[in-house]
Amino acid sequence: MTFTSSHSDLKQINRLAVINLIKKQPSLSRADIAKHTGLTKSTIGKIVQELIDEHWLQEDDAPTLLEGAGRRPTGLTLDDRTLTLLGAEIGVDFITVIACSITGEVRFHSSLPYQHNQLESSLDQLADLLAHVWRMMHSMNHRVLGLGISVPGMVNMPDEHVVVLPNLSWQNFNLIEMMRSRFSMQQLPTFPIMIVNDANAAALSEFVFGRSQFNRNPLVHITVGVGVGAGITSENGLYRGTNGWAGEIGHSVLQPINGLPCACGQYGCVETLVSQRALSRALNPDNSALLSVEHMQRRLAQGDVAVKAGLDEVGYYLGIVLRNVANYLNPESIVIGGPMSQFEDALMKPAIASFQAHSKGNLILPNIRLCEFGQQASSLGAAAAILLKHLEPNGIPVHFSHQGLLRK
Repeated sequence: MTFTSSHSDLKQINRLAVINLIKKQPSLSRADIAKHTGLTKSTIGKIVQELIDEHWLQEDDAPTLLEGAGRRPTGLTLDDRTLTLLGAEIGVDFITVIACSITGEVRFHSSLPYQHNQLESSLDQLADLLAHVWRMMHSMNHRVLGLGISVPGMVNMPDEHVVVLPNLSWQNFNLIEMMRSRFSMQQLPTFPIMIVNDANAAALSEFVFGRSQFNRNPLVHITVGVGVGAGITSENGLYRGTNGWAGEIGHSVLQPINGLPCACGQYGCVETLVSQRALSRALNPDNSALLSVEHMQRRLAQGDVAVKAGLDEVGYYLGIVLRNVANYLNPESIVIGGPMSQFEDALMKPAIASFQAHSKGNLILPNIRLCEFGQQASSLGAAAAILLKHLEPNGIPVHFSHQGLLRK
């Protein structure tokens, strides 16, 4: 559907479309951009110059010579020198903050343990760290475009109100306003803040900065930590569902008979069988204390057969989850991330074996791999959400046809 709008809206949409196009296809020339967008060369020339002046774009190094045809037209790429995105992850027992460029280059990273018993004091700790990072970026003359925060639970759309974080026992609060009040006390300027589910954020890290960047084919990122969740991306970006709760696979019932109790109140959920807590319970059945992934990794490295057996069982059930996801969504790729992904082959081998055992008769199977951003995926993806907020007006992706700009 071709769109109509005011002159100022059209100008902004055209600017965002040019940035979006260059991100997807680096080194296009001004003439190439005009062909893709259907805008005149004069209009593109003005837009490109504005974006260069504002540090969104930069010209390639000196144009190369083409044999017998003069100079190659100057290409354009995103300028990753000054514009900065902030991303934060609130985990079950840690908080992580990063600052990155608009191309995903990480400029700052810090992960700290915290006690999640008190919501207010936990947010104070997060705000202090973010204020420190903002001032650091400001001192380097970097302009912060905004802050994305990933959380391990359900985030309502469109107001981004946190509904429930079951593994933290936090529910029904406005995280954006709570952070704004803390930033105001720190005398920081107002900038955009977004709240994203942690699995959705991890999927965005792959979609915006990863090897499958802006891939039109469906990708599912499964985050396995204390909880389990999935983020789903396709050509239209992140799929959130009606209320923003799509991908809550951790609370799908996998063992309805004699299932263990889950933090959500149900019995036999995926999280009770495929999670850090599930492995910890297998190793410490008489103790409810959660063992850290690092502790369990050390035991595995020392040849602890109990850890190996526990991972085989967790991997078996993870394989069933992968099979179900493949059946429901038919994705091109399924990516595994989160703290449990640090076990790598010790988890992935039994998971893939189980997946294959439950896939007899299926000729086309998805590519299954580990997340390329490791434990930075959710914080990096939260930052990516801010970039998409700038690139896609009103959250609607800008596309192109041979006739020019279109909005879906």
